[in-house]
Amino acid sequence: MLKFHGLMNSLIFGGIGVVAWAIEVPKTTHHKFTFPISRIRGKLHGSGDAHPGLVDALSDFTNTTKLPSAISHFYEQTNAYRLLASVQWRTWFKPFAFLYQGISRWMQQLNLPFTSKQIEMTGIIAKVDAEQDGRHAPRAWIRKIGQQTTFVAIYAKHTTAQTTYMNIALPLPFSTMIGVLYLYEEHGQLHLTSAHEGDAGIYLAFKDYMFKLPLHEHFIITATNDRNLTAVHTIRIFGMPFLQIDYQIERTINK
Repeated sequence: MLKFHGLMNSLIFGGIGVVAWAIEVPKTTHHKFTFPISRIRGKLHGSGDAHPGLVDALSDFTNTTKLPSAISHFYEQTNAYRLLASVQWRTWFKPFAFLYQGISRWMQQLNLPFTSKQIEMTGIIAKVDAEQDGRHAPRAWIRKIGQQTTFVAIYAKHTTAQTTYMNIALPLPFSTMIGVLYLYEEHGQLHLTSAHEGDAGIYLAFKDYMFKLPLHEHFIITATNDRNLTAVHTIRIFGMPFLQIDYQIERTINK
């Protein structure tokens, strides 16, 4: 009897709910994404001439008058700096990080070490064919730890409603992860965040479709003097922090 009534209730009331939903479909809160995204999928095959920095002018993104000049210089002359990184996975996420390592080594993308020991990241910045990528003046920052590629991130920018965003693509198999970051100054520090209104967010592009992911990242860049900086990169999933990367950034070339 209990099973019969349970089945009938689920069929009748569940069916009524489905019919009512079909008759009066709720209005969607989704809006079509119109900003440019990279067309590159899978591995980046070939890159162009060397490029000095991640951006041509940091002032394109935010008011830099209250920022130490070292921060603008780092973004505009990135190849003049050395990066030391310490990767810290949250305890609750470590089993997933451990399992993910095999995939990340194969992809040579988002390939972070399991240890929190400070280690050097070497890298180059190179121009990317704009026709292939589909965005204006893209450039790739290819970072390695030893012989293993850690990140391949293709930087560009776009402007929506007078706000210029950093538009970063990380090519993945058959898809691309896209980070659209909003930049602002606070207390002499530079913040870059995906948790902001407008276009900001983390997305996954697959074929002609793009989805917003439940991920958020936040960078805080601090100048310790006129040659050195620190950066803290925090990533959250469903609002819960699971990864933090602490960077020591040292200027090695005078230019």
